[in-house]
Amino acid sequence: MSTAEDLVERNEENFSRAAVMLLKGIVDRGKDEVLWQVIINEQAALGDYFRRLGLVLIIDEVDEYAYLQQEENSSLPRLVQRFPLSYPVSMLLVELRKALGQQDTASGDTRLVLTFDDIMRRMEPFLPVNANEMKYRQSMEHIISQVIQLGFLQKLKGREAEYEVRPVLRRFVDAQWLSSFEAKLAEYEAHGQKLHAGRDAEATEEDDGEEGMLSGFVRHES
Repeated sequence: MSTAEDLVERNEENFSRAAVMLLKGIVDRGKDEVLWQVIINEQAALGDYFRRLGLVLIIDEVDEYAYLQQEENSSLPRLVQRFPLSYPVSMLLVELRKALGQQDTASGDTRLVLTFDDIMRRMEPFLPVNANEMKYRQSMEHIISQVIQLGFLQKLKGREAEYEVRPVLRRFVDAQWLSSFEAKLAEYEAHGQKLHAGRDAEATEEDDGEEGMLSGFVRHES
């Protein structure tokens, strides 16, 4: 095979790999520099390809991530899921978004790392008091795992119980989302007070997420 043919084959393979990884979820430059450069170099071709599927390629070169979003006016079958948010997941997203805002104001650093205990402290007002600390921590681990699956938290390898808040959260939990959420905030706060007082302790696990939908993107498979 000639050198030119080799190059074409490599380019096609790189394009296909980039397309597959975007379909799987969020792509971060920090996790795969080579893949990121392919996406940057091929963004026009990738954008055209996904547009045929009713998807929009979103690239944020400042925070260095890319993902796919459903084109709302497309008549094609929906590929991107919408995720119902339970009460504790909604509250955790709000708390993480607040933490990102505080980090931006304090230092301008876009990378935010929180420990498990940091997250527990932020969530304490919204969860039922549980005398069994192990059960309480397991409940918190379950909530965190759901947010990881949504793509907004990433557990750091080799660092015990530390999580990076992914910058893409800024785009999904924006002013409009918070405004919509705030319309029911008094109701949620009252619910949190009841939980914190030890009542309706099982509600956090059984809540079916009527309070909101997260406009979807392709689920990240960590």
